[in-house]
Amino acid sequence: MQKKYALPGMFLLIAMMLFVSACGGSSQTAGQLILNSSTAMKQIKAVHVAMTATINLAVSGTPGSSSTASTPGNVNATASVNGDEVLPDQSSFKLTTSGIGKLAFAEITKGNQLYFQNAQGQWYVIDKSKLSGTNNSSSTLLSNASIPDFNKLLDLVQKDAQITDHGDQTLNGASLRHITVTLDKNGLAQLIENTGQLKGLTGVSQQSLNDMLNSVSNFSASLDFWFDESTSYLHRFEIKLNMALNLNKFATPTANSTTPSGFSLKADIVLDLSKFNDPSIKITAPTNAIQTDNPGVIFGGA
Repeated sequence: MQKKYALPGMFLLIAMMLFVSACGGSSQTAGQLILNSSTAMKQIKAVHVAMTATINLAVSGTPGSSSTASTPGNVNATASVNGDEVLPDQSSFKLTTSGIGKLAFAEITKGNQLYFQNAQGQWYVIDKSKLSGTNNSSSTLLSNASIPDFNKLLDLVQKDAQITDHGDQTLNGASLRHITVTLDKNGLAQLIENTGQLKGLTGVSQQSLNDMLNSVSNFSASLDFWFDESTSYLHRFEIKLNMALNLNKFATPTANSTTPSGFSLKADIVLDLSKFNDPSIKITAPTNAIQTDNPGVIFGGA
């Protein structure tokens, strides 16, 4: 059984859900479960994290006067992040990518110290303050592959949103409550602006983001949550995005222009959490790390 709600605001969301009877015999409504999970996840001391991202980017043809104005490219890329986190300031992750060039390296965080292992296997250590203002996408991805900030995620429903309660489903051998939040363009802008995991990856201003979304067509976006009702822990969090963008609205094409006229994007990002508060999770810093103050040394830019 599924339940759908059109909700104009956060307080209305909570109020309506508190009075809606739960489906499938559950003692918690969708709203109660989300709020309970927000509290429970803040108490977690250690967790295993596995994130996968699948992205398809199709670029449309250029408007130039050459004999062929065909599609310049269609890229399928994947990335995976796997590791552990000990809250509040320790983590160990490994990243691999394909489709946009193969990349593999590791990162360990211990307080204000960041340890990076490059593709050649060498470890470096740098203070977090030395990375401020840099925009290395690889390091940003690992540094932000942590548990979502539920307080900020809940802010997404301050505007119109649709919530679908799918009831209990089996995932990885566990019975979990599946809830979907469908976003409009404004909701996606709030998600990127208010969620550190995504804001760090985009590296764009809020105004630029708003301008881009105003030029988007064929838009769809959703957030999916799988909760364990007995503990209120989030076991899986998934973001799906599908959109097309007309680049001509940002720049006027010329006769000799080689700028693509647009592109379409499909993305699916899945974050799996497990081993909650497992005492076996320990974060150990490498003993052979080379101290540096220059991020370029680590990633080959200097």
